[in-house]
Amino acid sequence: MMLCQLRTAAGHVFLSLILVFALSLSTGAQKMCAPKGPTGADSDALPFLNHVFEVYANATSYRLESVEETTDTGEFSRSWEKSLTTAIVGFGNQFRFEIHGNHGSGLQISNGKVEWIYYPPFQQYTQHAAPTAGPSLIKAPVPGLYALNGAQRMLKSLSGLQKLVRTAAYAGDETIDLNGSSVPCKVIKTEGELPGALQHITTRFNFWIDQHTHVIRKMTELREGPLRPDQPDANYIMQRTTLFLVADLALASAPESMFTFTPPLTASLVEKFEDRMSSELREFIGKQLPDISLKAADGKDVPLKSFQGKPMLLDFWATWCLPCVESLPTIEKLYRETADKGLTLVSIDQDEDPNKAHEFWRKHNEPWPNFHAGTEILGHFPEHGIPYFVLIDASGQVAFSASGLDETALRAALAKLNPAFRSASRPQAP
Repeated sequence: MMLCQLRTAAGHVFLSLILVFALSLSTGAQKMCAPKGPTGADSDALPFLNHVFEVYANATSYRLESVEETTDTGEFSRSWEKSLTTAIVGFGNQFRFEIHGNHGSGLQISNGKVEWIYYPPFQQYTQHAAPTAGPSLIKAPVPGLYALNGAQRMLKSLSGLQKLVRTAAYAGDETIDLNGSSVPCKVIKTEGELPGALQHITTRFNFWIDQHTHVIRKMTELREGPLRPDQPDANYIMQRTTLFLVADLALASAPESMFTFTPPLTASLVEKFEDRMSSELREFIGKQLPDISLKAADGKDVPLKSFQGKPMLLDFWATWCLPCVESLPTIEKLYRETADKGLTLVSIDQDEDPNKAHEFWRKHNEPWPNFHAGTEILGHFPEHGIPYFVLIDASGQVAFSASGLDETALRAALAKLNPAFRSASRPQAP
């Protein structure tokens, strides 16, 4: 389930726990076995780059620490986010994974015998025997914790880029600054393609390869194309820059303190993490429709209860939320299946500038109304990620409340609400 977290001040905290590690460079076996690499514009850079990917694929003990900045630019929106990731794997099932970003923070540590998982926003941590097969997969639907799975896959994700790169060319030498140290690099520019349904989006990677250790110290990625294949003029651009402050693929040793967790005095030990957001969404079911007014495109206030009298589906979204935009074709199909059966569909945008959403709606000519919601309106609903869907029965009582588009669950809730919607109880084949 993909969703966007609300972009409030609370969503951008929790960076104060970042550990600052000394810059280290891998040496030894990596340097001895790696080829010299491309030396001029006519060199074949692809075999060299493939060798680098293979080193990542074969690494068993490593230490990677990165800073990543991503900018997404859509037809009516622009968003920026930053994340810091640590992935360290030692010996004897020792590991440390750490993530800090706008979705929160998380920490997962094992000393080989005990595994701790810590979630700073809740000031809670778990403590269990370390799994013999490696780090536990995070299943808790808590964004900051769930992102730890990405930290676990960091090495595999880098080696997996080999499947996306189609061509590569040497683009000269460049010295980059990392934590105050100058690192001479060979620059490799590539052309690639994304798999499956994303093939209509072009992608380009640039790699800065450390001349001494032959590991990636910087990489950029550019993706560009229509977010929705059925709307080729709606261009989408994603630009990502990743700096590897530490890149050691042959970790010889590490201090024991790196794999030990000392809980803060304010933290409490729990058996499992509480999914507070999901609990609030579930508790909203059964409550009455809030008495609020929405802003129409012409600036008029429209009472939400003016739609009351038949079932109503509220869709909370924003132009900057890619999962929201991606869900619109599914919502439109659902609308066309149920509109003549009595379902009212109302979209509510959470853009800071309502004109962006109004213009998006006008250009895309969606057949149901969209209104704007400010913070005073959102305060009547549970804290939620978007897209967020609220299904209300004819009496004004909430029957369904969930973040993220789970089409099967939504259609099942519709069928349960009104027998007339049973034909829409299952996703229809295209």
